[in-house]
Amino acid sequence: MPAFRWLYPGLQLKRWIILIVFSVLVLYVGFSGVISPHTGGIHLRPPLVVEMEDHLKHLKFVDFLLMAIAIWGIIFAIRRMMYAVLTVYAPNREKEFIDKAYQRIRLKRGPRIVAVGGGTGLPNVLSSLKHYTSNLTAVVTVADDGGSSGRLRRDFGTPPPGDIRNCIVALSDQETLLKDLFQYRFKGHGDLKGHSFGNLFITVMKEITGDFGRAVEESSRVLATRGTVMPVTFDDMTLQAKLKSGKVVTGESLIPLEKSPIDRLFLKEKQIKPNKEVLKAILEADAIVLGPGSLYTSVIPNLLIPQVAETIALSRAVKIYVCNVMTQPGETDHFTVSDHVRALLKHTGPNFIHYVIANKEKVPQKLLSRYEAHGQEPVPVDEDAVKEAGVQLVKVNLLYQEDYVRHSPEKLGKAIIRLLVGYPLRA
Repeated sequence: MPAFRWLYPGLQLKRWIILIVFSVLVLYVGFSGVISPHTGGIHLRPPLVVEMEDHLKHLKFVDFLLMAIAIWGIIFAIRRMMYAVLTVYAPNREKEFIDKAYQRIRLKRGPRIVAVGGGTGLPNVLSSLKHYTSNLTAVVTVADDGGSSGRLRRDFGTPPPGDIRNCIVALSDQETLLKDLFQYRFKGHGDLKGHSFGNLFITVMKEITGDFGRAVEESSRVLATRGTVMPVTFDDMTLQAKLKSGKVVTGESLIPLEKSPIDRLFLKEKQIKPNKEVLKAILEADAIVLGPGSLYTSVIPNLLIPQVAETIALSRAVKIYVCNVMTQPGETDHFTVSDHVRALLKHTGPNFIHYVIANKEKVPQKLLSRYEAHGQEPVPVDEDAVKEAGVQLVKVNLLYQEDYVRHSPEKLGKAIIRLLVGYPLRA
C-alpha cells in the first residue's frame, strides 16, 4: 500500500512514529492518574506500583510530569518527521523551509493593502510592502500601447502584459534566476527582438486558457507571488490627453512626447467595465496606496474608470499618495508636490486622499547633474500649498542612491506601514 512506503528504510521516519506512539501511551498513563480519585495512575498497574499506590496518590505531580514529557515527545517527533520529509525533497534546506513557512504565516496576518499604478513605480512599492504583508493587491493600468506590450496588444488583442509582468516579478518569492527569466528581453534582429520572455509567457497563457485574468493568476503561481496582481479592467483601454494648448493626443506612449503641459486625461472608450475583483479588494482594504510612478500615464489612468474612483472614495481605508522624487519630462515638468496632488484631485475629487508621502532627502550633485541634462529636477516640497489642498504631508528620507534616483523600498515600506498603524511621521 502507498501509505507503507513512508516506512521504507532510509527515510528516518520509523523512529519518530515509534516515539509518537510511546509518547501517546505515556500521556494516557499520566492523564488517567490525574483524573483518578483513588490512585496515582491507571488501574492496571504492575504489582510493584500497586504496593506504592498510597504514596503515589499524594504525588500527582508525577502524573503531570509524565504528561508534560509525553507532550514534548509528540511535538519533538512531529518536528523531526517534518525535517525528515523536507530532507527527501530538498536536502540541506530544512531550516530554509521552516523559516519560509513561519514567514508566510506572519505575512498572512498583515494588513490588507491595495496598490494602484503601473510602470516602474508600482513594482517598487510592491517590493517594499511584501516584507510586511502578503495581503497585497496590485491594481495595474492596461493603457500601455508602446514597446513589447503594445505590439502584443495589437497582434493578439490582449491587454498589455508589461506592467503586470513587472508587478508579478516584484511580488515573487522565487529564486533570482526565474525572475531574470521573466525579465529577459530578446535581442537580435528577428520578430522576437524587444519582447520580454515574461510578456510572451503571459500572452501564450492567455491564448491557452482563453482568459487574461486566468493567465495572470497562473503566471503569478509560477513565481509564487506574495500577493495578487490584477488588471484594472479586461476591456480595451485607450488613453487620451487634452493639452493646455488645446490639442488632443491619443495613446499613452505619445502623450509625454508632446512636451506640453497636460490639462486633463480621459479615455477614448465611453464604457469600460472595471475588474470586479479590483472593486472587492478596494472595499476590503485597510490601506490604498497610489503611486509612485508616472502621474498621468500610470497612476491617474486607473482612476479614469468611474467605478474604480468611486469605490476608492467610498472606501474606509487609509488613502496614501506617494509622490515622485523627480519630475518627468513631458508630464510633470517643474511640478511641486502640491501640483501632483492637485492633478490627482482634479481627476477624482476633493478629500480623495488622506496623506501624501514626499521625499525630503537631498539628491547628490553628481546624480542631479545627470538628471538635469534630461530635463528632470527634484520635486520641491511646498508644505503650505499641500495643506491648502486638504492633504496631510509626510516628509521622510526616501532615496535609494546608486547610479540613478528612486525610492528606497525599505524606507518607503516603513513610511507606509507607520502611517497605517497610526503613527504619522513628522516633518
